[in-house]
Amino acid sequence: MLYNNFIISIIFEVSDIEGSDTVNSIKLLMVILIASTIPLFGAHFINNHRAVTLYPLKQNRFASEQNSAIQYYVDQNGIKYGVTDEIIISFSDKAQQQKLFEKYRLQFIKTLSDTMILCKVTDKTTTLEIANALSQEESVRFSHPNFLIKKEKRTADQYYDVLWHLKNSAFPGADINVEEAWRYTKGEGVLAAVIDEGIDIDHPDLKANIIGFANYDNPDSNYPASKTGKWHGTACAGLLAAVENDKGVVGVAPASKLYAIRYSDSEVSKDIEAFDDLMKEGVSVISNSWGSYANLDAYNEIFKTLATKGRAGKGVLIFFAAGNDHKNLDEAGINDESESPWVLSIGASTERDNIANYSNYGSSVDFLAPGGTIGGDLITTDATGEKGYTDWDYNWNFAGTSAAAPIAAGVAVLILSENPDLTRDQVIGILRKTAKKIGDYPYDENGRNNYAGYGRIDAGKAVALAHAYRLGSKGTEVESKIDAFAYRIFKSVQKFSN
Repeated sequence: MLYNNFIISIIFEVSDIEGSDTVNSIKLLMVILIASTIPLFGAHFINNHRAVTLYPLKQNRFASEQNSAIQYYVDQNGIKYGVTDEIIISFSDKAQQQKLFEKYRLQFIKTLSDTMILCKVTDKTTTLEIANALSQEESVRFSHPNFLIKKEKRTADQYYDVLWHLKNSAFPGADINVEEAWRYTKGEGVLAAVIDEGIDIDHPDLKANIIGFANYDNPDSNYPASKTGKWHGTACAGLLAAVENDKGVVGVAPASKLYAIRYSDSEVSKDIEAFDDLMKEGVSVISNSWGSYANLDAYNEIFKTLATKGRAGKGVLIFFAAGNDHKNLDEAGINDESESPWVLSIGASTERDNIANYSNYGSSVDFLAPGGTIGGDLITTDATGEKGYTDWDYNWNFAGTSAAAPIAAGVAVLILSENPDLTRDQVIGILRKTAKKIGDYPYDENGRNNYAGYGRIDAGKAVALAHAYRLGSKGTEVESKIDAFAYRIFKSVQKFSN
């Protein structure tokens, strides 16, 4: 059994601990006793080759979730998982698919991407048990239930003079230096996407730039509307791609084109489809200002697919907000979407060019972008009329890494607009080389720390370098630095490339 293999792996780890035989024996006994209680008090699933323990919740604990076909669990960090009768599977050998379907009595539902499928359990055996058993088959990369996981939003033109993230008059230099970038481009020719909750596609500052939209939470409606009355995605979309039209606000890349995507409130398989569909539509940059602290193998798989195969092999740039809990993402048991090696994790900076004290930190953080202070001081689009955060068409109090992620994504759009031939990793290298070192924490020999990543993004310098690279005036120097950076990145994630 997989569970026995898990215990054995722990035993071998304990046996390597230095010390007396008596101490090691006691430690070994404790590990066995603790591990043996897991089946008694909870279940588990396999994610990133590790067992994640789940503890069952009573069905009536959540009044809005009375579907008896769904069993809810919680992990050690309080993340809630809903388990239905569906499983997401990634095959390394598709020739074995039918054989395994017959062995485990599975029913095919649909293809989610080139590497993943969704199927249904028809046997009386629980979904978790079958998913775990499948994950041990040689022809399966990974297998886990199609979990229901709640996402958490990461918030915290006549108004141009107060858009400090673009041009900071009070504290010069604490902005992204976008006017210097606009000397070259404003995002022409690049397709971007915002995946979020509630995007008002009829907003006068967004409508002209939105060329596609979908609702993966409600298949009966394409309009990416909000069910909660909180149009978080409208604010994010405005920061990235609000139109330059002599009124309202303007985005970092006002001449780019945008796909407005309403994410599923909880169903992982629908998220996979959304990312896969965007890749097929030719999107180059995707902004995500949400997270669940429950990054799954299926997410890593689709992120990897977009990063390595999207844009005809050049790679799609996926941005994620790092989160606003001032949490160390390296702590044991924390596994957030923003920590995936295939995405860019964005923390927040303030109007004084400090690291925001709410911003999550850790080895996965890549860059900072303006996010303001909790309480809000960024101005962006809001759903029109009375349906948004305010009664106006603009949100004057948007803040957090939710704001930082689309701002950073907008800079990537500008870079690709100036030089569309750049690969994903070359864009990352340019951002790294041009980021401004801010904050009180020392940067290591590679130019990063766990609080600011490689620093706060500078659009002007980044686009200028992309321009120089396109002309070839600094091609050799830039290429060598970018290639070295890409090597380090990919060397650290080889376990995902099998």
